[in-house]
Amino acid sequence: MRTTAKQQCWSQHVESWQSSSLGRSAYCQEHNLKPNQFHYWKQKFTVLNKTSRPQPSSSLSAFVPLSINSAPLTTSGLTLRLPNGYELTGIEAEHLPTLARLLEVLL
Repeated sequence: MRTTAKQQCWSQHVESWQSSSLGRSAYCQEHNLKPNQFHYWKQKFTVLNKTSRPQPSSSLSAFVPLSINSAPLTTSGLTLRLPNGYELTGIEAEHLPTLARLLEVLL
């Protein structure tokens, strides 16, 4: 989207208001702005900022190959070996929700 002079002007007003300690009405009054126009542009920039945020890269959440060893486990629970060499051992069924949350953060 091409930025027009009007968009730049309103963007500067919205940013200036956000960094000030003034309420919207006081800011508009101090800068001779119409509150309804200010509200329109503030909403417009909010929507634009939400749609222009970068989405997480799909490579960050890619699956890692898993190898299954058929030898019997000598320890109780599950062992998770991460590509960086770390191991999580002794994972029991009651730990699976915590493990799932941890993996969401890591991946």
